[in-house]
Amino acid sequence: MKYFKNISIKKKLSLIALITCITALTLAGVALLVNEVSTFRRTLVNAVASEARLLAGLSTAALTFEDKAAAGEMLTEMANQKHIDQAILFRNGEVFGSYRRPGTPVIEKPVEPAEDGEGFFGGQLVLHRKVMMKGEHVGTVYLLANTDDLYSRLFKYAMILLGVFAAATTIALMQASRLQATISNPVLHLANVADSVAKNQDYSVRVEKFGEDEVGRLTDAFNQMLSQIQTQDAALNVSQQKLESLVNSISGIVWERDTKNSKFNFVSPQVEAILGYTLEKCVGTPGFWEQIVHPDDLESATKAYVDAAARRLPYSNEYRMIAADQRVLWVRESGVVLVEDNKPVALRGIFLDITEQKRAAQQLANLNERIAQTQRQAGMAEVATGVLHNVGNVLNSVNVSASLLRDNVNKSQISNLVKATNLLRDHAADSAAFLTSDPKGQRLPGYLIKLGDHIASEQLAWKLELDGLGKNIEHIKEIVAMQQSYARLSGISEAMEARELVEDAIRINESALGRHGIKLVRDFQEVPPVTVDKHKVLQILINLIRNAKYALDDAGKSEKILTLAILNGGNGRVHLQVRDNGVGISAENLSLIFQHGFTTKKDGHGFGLHSGANAAREMGGKLFVQSDGPGTGASFTLELPIAVRESAPQNS
Repeated sequence: MKYFKNISIKKKLSLIALITCITALTLAGVALLVNEVSTFRRTLVNAVASEARLLAGLSTAALTFEDKAAAGEMLTEMANQKHIDQAILFRNGEVFGSYRRPGTPVIEKPVEPAEDGEGFFGGQLVLHRKVMMKGEHVGTVYLLANTDDLYSRLFKYAMILLGVFAAATTIALMQASRLQATISNPVLHLANVADSVAKNQDYSVRVEKFGEDEVGRLTDAFNQMLSQIQTQDAALNVSQQKLESLVNSISGIVWERDTKNSKFNFVSPQVEAILGYTLEKCVGTPGFWEQIVHPDDLESATKAYVDAAARRLPYSNEYRMIAADQRVLWVRESGVVLVEDNKPVALRGIFLDITEQKRAAQQLANLNERIAQTQRQAGMAEVATGVLHNVGNVLNSVNVSASLLRDNVNKSQISNLVKATNLLRDHAADSAAFLTSDPKGQRLPGYLIKLGDHIASEQLAWKLELDGLGKNIEHIKEIVAMQQSYARLSGISEAMEARELVEDAIRINESALGRHGIKLVRDFQEVPPVTVDKHKVLQILINLIRNAKYALDDAGKSEKILTLAILNGGNGRVHLQVRDNGVGISAENLSLIFQHGFTTKKDGHGFGLHSGANAAREMGGKLFVQSDGPGTGASFTLELPIAVRESAPQNS
């Protein structure tokens, strides 16, 4: 079959015709021989059966009179039949008479068959029939016939068939050789043109059409394909030119390199302008890529493309390269993996010079650091301003208490006590007579009793006022100490109880809330500790409470309610909420409220909420707001991550 696939179509057609003819003749000859054998056997059985019936009829007298000589003569007559090799006449199970053609094998101890029958065994026909007389079984005729005529006839037929085979195959081969040209010539012509197109890449040639059959349609299809390829080839040439122009116009280095040895198979001309190396040096030099990668970045850059090749995925990496003039450039390598037979064989991508971007990014990072420092300082200043404001509120209370004490001292009855004691001193010599006889002396004890009660009342009032003054002074000390504590811990993240953070913010704003008549509601749930920068959280909460205070004042409602809530936000988060029933926020302002510079207050600077949102992100959380519109109040939520518990070390 492999040989048949590789021979020419001309030979294939001739062989097909020849094999078809031989197959048909073989089948016809086999059918003829099978029919001849079947016919011969049927004829031979009929002939031998007739002879057996004749012999049975003639032998009845000999069997009846037990005349073996007559039986022998009758059997000898069978010698005239050349196809009979042996004849046996049985009587009562014994051989009564027999005949055997010379050269025929002797049957030893022949047995009388019980029933009539016939069959071919070893190329001979065995036939036996009962001899009947008046309905009684008196003997059996046994005949053995040869098939020599069959073999002679088969040989004759075989010779005839061989002659027919020879003549038919010769004629079929001649006809196939002449007729196959109508098929093979167009196909061979088509194959020759295809070979020419493949070798010369000339798609302008066309195949000559010889007819409208399948080969003709194939010729039309092939010519149409050539036309399409010619058109596509022209377009491909244009595309190739455009691609080369595009590659040459990219402000980067397009390349392809082998995955085994990092040897560049292709590098675009921009390598000379960007890195200063010639194309000849870049392409085909083993290990050239390793030579131009900065030594400090070689390991990570190699790992990046090796991992990408193993995963068969696109990749991108940034590292430094050394130019021909020893300049250090930052490049971004973006590439894809080329795979053949499920194996990575090459990388293809682009080098982009990002040195200026890196320099700008570093400058931007420095600027962001300065901005962050400014934001921290501004936040600290904002907290300090809040502290000073609340300290000022407490100092106002201190001043009021001091003024009240001063007025009380000025209005005190102690001076009257001094006058009474002076009067007693003047009458010390006659104090008894003075107190009993003199009208002034008689009134003096009652006056002193009333004066003592009054002074005792004044003393109690002064004591209460002094206690309040002491508490205010202690409050000032607490606020200042708290501010100092937060200032020292600025920039440090630690695990804190949310309740402690919120209570600190409340203490700083407590006097201001009371002065503005705001009702404070605490809605605290039990939540895990949070990991935060205490200063940043205090900065955010103070700003949110102050904004809520202004929103409540501007709303003009009779009942001002400020709710501070601590809620379990789920997913490892804790929510600190500042809710008010103040002026609310319009829908258009909700999306702008955290932008830098946006404010709705006349004297606002639009920095507090923006700074708070940034600080929340720096701590791994976020700050968001909800409001159903003007007049419905607002709810600001500071979301913070819970503290991660460190697992206790296990004993080894």
